Amino acid sequence: MSFLVVSPWGSTKPILAPSPAQEGQPEGPPGGAPGPCEGGSRCDGCQLQLAEQGRRMDCGHHRCKEAGERACLQCLEDQGKQLLNDLDRVHHGKVEEAESLPAPSHQRLLLEAVQGAEAARGRLDQRLSEVEAQQKTLQNIVTVLSREMGRRDGARGSADRGSASVLGEAMARILYLEEKVAQQDSLLAIKDVMISSLGAQVQALEQTSYDGHFLWRVPDVGRKLQQALSRQIPAVYSPPFYTSRYGYKLCLKVYLNGDGTGAGTHISLFLVLMRGEYDFRLKWPFRHKVTFTLLDQAGERHISSSFQTADGSSSFQRPVSKCNIASGLPEFFPLCRLHAPEATYIQEDTLAFEALINASL
Repeated sequence: MSFLVVSPWGSTKPILAPSPAQEGQPEGPPGGAPGPCEGGSRCDGCQLQLAEQGRRMDCGHHRCKEAGERACLQCLEDQGKQLLNDLDRVHHGKVEEAESLPAPSHQRLLLEAVQGAEAARGRLDQRLSEVEAQQKTLQNIVTVLSREMGRRDGARGSADRGSASVLGEAMARILYLEEKVAQQDSLLAIKDVMISSLGAQVQALEQTSYDGHFLWRVPDVGRKLQQALSRQIPAVYSPPFYTSRYGYKLCLKVYLNGDGTGAGTHISLFLVLMRGEYDFRLKWPFRHKVTFTLLDQAGERHISSSFQTADGSSSFQRPVSKCNIASGLPEFFPLCRLHAPEATYIQEDTLAFEALINASL
C-alpha cells in the first residue's frame, strides 16, 4: 500500500506502507485473511459497529462500507508517528541510526528529508549572509551620509559665522565712516566760520586806509534808519582806518537819527580813537584837526564840518580799552535836508561819508 506524506519543507513524496515484517511484527494480518469482518467488530475509521457489510483490510484493520477502499487511517497514523520519530532522531544527530532502518525506501526518504533540511538551512544561511551584507552596506551609507551632513552643517555654521563676522565688520566700518563724516561736517562748519571771518578781514583791509583819508559808504540806509528810530540799533560803526602805516587807529560812528543835542533832528557823526598795535610809539594825547564830509552822490553839494581835538578830553588820550568814548559833531547834518525832494545824498539806499585827519596840526 502507498500514501502521500507532506514534508515540512513543502514537498510530497509517495511513501509505501511498511509491511508487518518491517515493523518487527510476525507476517500475516492480525485479524486473518482479507474478507468479510466478523460480528462485533468496529470500524477503525469511524469506530461504528460493523455488520456483514464491513470487511477486513490487508493490514488486518476493519473498515465499514462507507470508508470503502480508502487508506487505513490507523495505518497512516502509525506510519506518521514512526516517520516523526525517525526525523527527530535525524535532527538530533542520529543519522547512523536512521541509515540502519530496515526498509530501503524509508532510508531513502529520511536521507532526502535530511538533504532537504540541509539545503533549506544552506539557503537560510546564504540569505542571512546576504542580509548581513546589505545591512553592512546600509550602515556604511548611513555613516557616509551622517559624515556629509555633519560636514555641511559645519560648513553652514562656518558660513553663518563668516556672514556674521562680515556683517559686524561692515557695521563697524559704517559707524566709523559716519563718525568721520560727522567730524568732517564739524570741520567744514569751523572752516566756514573761518572763511567768513577771513572774508570780513579781507574786506576790512580793502577798505582800510593808511594816510588819514577815509571814505565810508553806508548801505541799506532805510532799514538802518528805522532801527535807529526804534532805538534797536541807534549807531553804526565804520571799519577802522589809520593816520599812517604805523599811526593812530580810528573809526567813525554815525547816529542816523541823531544823538545828544542832535537827537531826532540831525545826523550825528563822531570820531572814535581805538587801541592800536603801535600806540607805544605814538604821541599822546591825540592832537589833530578832523574834517567830516557828507558826499552828494549825484551832484556837487557836499556838506563838510571840522573840529579840533581837545587835549583835556578823555576821548583823545591813549586808549586803555578797545576804544575811547566817541567825540565829534552831534548836529552834523539836518535830517530835513537829507530827505528833501531835491536832495541826492542817498543813492541806491546808500550814504557816503568822508573823514580827513590833518596829521600836520
